Amino acid sequence: MKKISRRKFISFAAISALGFPLSINASQDKKNNEKFDEYYDVIVVGSGISAHICATYLAKNKINVLMIEKMDRIGGNSALSQQDFAVMGSDLQKKENIQDSVELFLKDLNKAGEGYNHKEQSLRLIKYSNEAYEFAKSCGIKYSDKLKFLGGHSVPRTIQTIGGGGKAIQTIHNTFLKEGGKFKKETKCDEIIKNDKGEVVGIEVRENYRFDRNLKNDDRENKTGIKKRYCARMAVVFATGGFSRDVEYRSIENPRLKRAYTPSNLGQTAGALKTMAKAGANPVQVSLSRFSFGIPTEDLIYGIIVDKNAQRFMNEDGDRQVLSNKILAHMDNLETDIYPIVIFDSNGFSNSHDPRRMQSFISSGKMFRFENLEELSNFFDLDLNELKKTINEYEQGLSNQKDKFEKDLSKSKNSGINKAPFYAMKAMPSLSYTPGGIFIDTNMKVLSIENNQPIKNLYAIGEATGGVHGASRLTSCSIPDCMTSGLLCAKNIISEKLI
Repeated sequence: MKKISRRKFISFAAISALGFPLSINASQDKKNNEKFDEYYDVIVVGSGISAHICATYLAKNKINVLMIEKMDRIGGNSALSQQDFAVMGSDLQKKENIQDSVELFLKDLNKAGEGYNHKEQSLRLIKYSNEAYEFAKSCGIKYSDKLKFLGGHSVPRTIQTIGGGGKAIQTIHNTFLKEGGKFKKETKCDEIIKNDKGEVVGIEVRENYRFDRNLKNDDRENKTGIKKRYCARMAVVFATGGFSRDVEYRSIENPRLKRAYTPSNLGQTAGALKTMAKAGANPVQVSLSRFSFGIPTEDLIYGIIVDKNAQRFMNEDGDRQVLSNKILAHMDNLETDIYPIVIFDSNGFSNSHDPRRMQSFISSGKMFRFENLEELSNFFDLDLNELKKTINEYEQGLSNQKDKFEKDLSKSKNSGINKAPFYAMKAMPSLSYTPGGIFIDTNMKVLSIENNQPIKNLYAIGEATGGVHGASRLTSCSIPDCMTSGLLCAKNIISEKLI
């Protein structure tokens, strides 16, 4: 980012100290008096954690900032997340004397991303993760004093957010409002407004917009709301998340994703991405996907997965991406929307890495306990004779240590499917995160599809962007991406207008 001159920094600080909102181009207010209904310095579209970090930093620096949210509540997917936060060089790593480095973290990110990562964005996520963590704490968000050592990470570096995403969002939202920020919910951005120089100067919205979950495509079919035009003197920032709920769009980009389940916020559609693309932004890697699986996939080796015909069709040993793609491919072959079933016997269930967590899936209604195979087959509408045949074949393979799908049975701790009670749940690949999005530079400026140059005054942050994580996002790396992009975006907006 560009450096702010000492004289201009002092001038800016003086204005801030007096409590006046910074208005860079007041004369344009008069010029566009008939063009816009309301005037702000910065408009942030979206209200997840990236939006709040960006908007709160701006508000703390006396910028007149408006945050809008199309849904009737704040937070988007961030409010549903645990907010596990991978940080390099944190106070907790220092306290526990954990040796971490940019190179080590980058290696972990690239391994998960299979080399699809844009290196400069990975480095941004790593190098500024601790600064973003410290800023989040200054906004009141609370974190545990113990690190998690999660899969895919070479060392413990994941910090736990106390109260999860819901608590974090409400806390920082209160800070944002306290600092003078303005917020409007049920306000949907429909268009990015440019002047005759091609510079972004505002947005067209609909206030009193009501999202309708019953529509096939809310972005296209929903006509609710009152049109307004908002001026943004300094910048428009899109922090609108991904599109995992948009079955139409994701299926066009990757037909296999049509059958994926998604637990995401209902508002996670592709409307905002299309709005940016219409303004000249470049969507990248939008056919990629990142799956979750309901239960730890490393535990699946202790059971079997059967399809609607009660037949095994895959090796149950693998990571979430491999297993999810195999399941969705098999469902495509069968032309069915019926998800396969994961089955454990009592030994397999107890062999889990975390039996108490497995028990919690029963309490939450994700997994079910059955006294015998008859109960299980009736509950999931499986052919009992075919199921017994499948199980017998699997048991013979265990005896011979040879599996028809080349599963390494030595790793299964002799977990068969023969000892009651039995436990089962649907094997639903869950698309909760979309790695693709709008292409940006390291200052979070949106780059034009025409010439790969920044579109003046247009920014994108968080999951609205693409190219950061590659083929699959590393666990607990969504939050450092969202927070660092939000923080650096805000800093750049201020520095751009003071030079």
